[in-house]
Amino acid sequence: MKGWARGERYSHRGDVPDSPGWSDEQKATVDRMWAELRVLSSAVVDHPYWKTIPAEVLVNRRMELKRQALPHEPGDTPEAP
Repeated sequence: MKGWARGERYSHRGDVPDSPGWSDEQKATVDRMWAELRVLSSAVVDHPYWKTIPAEVLVNRRMELKRQALPHEPGDTPEAP
């Protein structure tokens, strides 16, 4: 990958030298890890445990997690579960 010289349009400090890119070993490692992540994600999502919880409870908990991920405004108080 081609590097670049520090200029006004780049926010970092200093030049970036040319990069040889990822080695074949690094590419294979990334591919292996992504494949493992897909398998493990499916195992979690499809686990029989989730069928034991009522859908309404799952939706409510998911919504709570989404609200917690959003930034709070000053003076906001989180809702009680």
